[in-house]
Amino acid sequence: MTDAPAEIRGAGLWRVNPIWQKCARARLRPRHLISWGVVTVTITLFVALIVYMTMTEQELASRQVAAEAVLPAIVVIQAVLLMMFGTGVVAAGMSQERDEGLIDYQRMTPMSPTAKILGYLFGLPVREYALFAMTLPVVAVAAVVSGFSLLTLAHFYLVFFTSVWVYHLTAMAAGMISPKPRLAQMLSVGVVVVLYFVLPNLSRVGITFFEFLTIRPTFFGLLQQELPEHLRAPAEASGIDSFRDVPFFHGAMHPTPYTLLVQGFLLATMFTMVHRKWRNPAHHVLSKGGALAVYCGVVFFLLASVWAVVVQDGAYKQIFAAFDSGWHDGERRPESLELLLGLFGGIVGVAFLALITAVTASRHTVLEGWRRAAKFGSARLPANSDAASSLPLALAMLAIAGAAGLAVLWQADRGGLYFARPPSAWAVGVLVVSFVGAGLFVQGAREWLSLRVFGLLMFLLWMIPFFTMAILFSAFEAWKLGAHIGLPCPPVLLIFALGEMMQSAETLPGIRGEFLPPELAGVAGPASVAGAVGYGVAGVLAQIARARRRSRLRARSAELV
Repeated sequence: MTDAPAEIRGAGLWRVNPIWQKCARARLRPRHLISWGVVTVTITLFVALIVYMTMTEQELASRQVAAEAVLPAIVVIQAVLLMMFGTGVVAAGMSQERDEGLIDYQRMTPMSPTAKILGYLFGLPVREYALFAMTLPVVAVAAVVSGFSLLTLAHFYLVFFTSVWVYHLTAMAAGMISPKPRLAQMLSVGVVVVLYFVLPNLSRVGITFFEFLTIRPTFFGLLQQELPEHLRAPAEASGIDSFRDVPFFHGAMHPTPYTLLVQGFLLATMFTMVHRKWRNPAHHVLSKGGALAVYCGVVFFLLASVWAVVVQDGAYKQIFAAFDSGWHDGERRPESLELLLGLFGGIVGVAFLALITAVTASRHTVLEGWRRAAKFGSARLPANSDAASSLPLALAMLAIAGAAGLAVLWQADRGGLYFARPPSAWAVGVLVVSFVGAGLFVQGAREWLSLRVFGLLMFLLWMIPFFTMAILFSAFEAWKLGAHIGLPCPPVLLIFALGEMMQSAETLPGIRGEFLPPELAGVAGPASVAGAVGYGVAGVLAQIARARRRSRLRARSAELV
């Protein structure tokens, strides 16, 4: 495939894509298109007419205002067509094509992987695009009657389609990875629900990154600002005040470039994952370097949001003043900083776990890598190969996350808005050791054990202590015993370590932090130290087991050569 002439390999990009043609012929058959089209047009007209006719005939609004009210309703229908139905179709279609062997057949055709990805990306949901097009005349009539700004409408649809492509590429990645079509479809729809309804709510506490992966800021801001005041959705219902500039480090970004930036980051990530699977289905979804780049991107966007809340009075007031009746200009509450640092640590921890799990080599991959290296006379594995150890990647990610967290803490102390004296070096060290020890343990255990055994071990080691701790807290109020039993669960340990670190600081006069309940404040110090020592030892032992396993696999590969 790679030996084909460039004009042949790139032909699918510039001419009618054969994969798109195949999908279009299968999914645009007149019988199916007409039946689905009748249903779509009927529902669209019903929604438009019931909104428009009710408001005009009941004299609730003028014709222009009623036509403006039609637009959000039609946008919801369009979002369901492309973001829900289209995403499920892409995930199930990719998984089905792979199960039937058609993906392997497509790999042998003289087309570039990019052309194949684009063919499936726009070919599998082609019926949903056609149904979307059937709703556009209603949008056009409503825009003309209402006098709605066409520039605003075009602006909205730019963000709308980038969001659609994010979801479709996510579904394609799920279809390439998941072994069963139904599982891929459920996984992709679940991801859309989480991205659309769960993660955007983190913007309420300053984490704006996930909110702009959706059309929610544009829909509730840009589109609704054209509507009359009494037709706009309340800010409480949307979780968004307005189509506002996004706090970004020491400044702010316009919401549209910010949206395109974060969505472009996710599009590039998903495209890279699918591209690697197209080239070789045995490849990991990301290389070691690709995983590090993704992790850096996540940390960068999170750091930009948290940093802005720490240094900008306007950003801080927008997030926390509503929850703090005692807030006034220049005063900060330490518990708000603890919440930001806790969310930051939780999100980068989840990203660390997901990426390490994705790029750590299995036993078969390691053996194959060493055999290939021996074949070419090399005494080591390339650092970026799938068979190489993920330990250097883990160390780099831990260093990046730790440096970012300490930078936020330094900036908070430098501004003089939280502390009269910064947290003690001992408490900061306990938090760092806990974080690094847990990370090294996860990486070592993942490389030492198979994926299934690793998942079971983490569930037993983390969730059972957490459940036991919760029962002891709620039923028996056994705070000290429960705190120590819950330490194997990393979030519990990090919360105790973070709370102890913030309690070691001397706050400004009249300001008192309440991150930990009073019952736990006294046990946070001993518990965090015990947890740091425990995970430090566990990390070292896991790395020893990991190194021994890799040595055995290398010796085994030498015997097989």
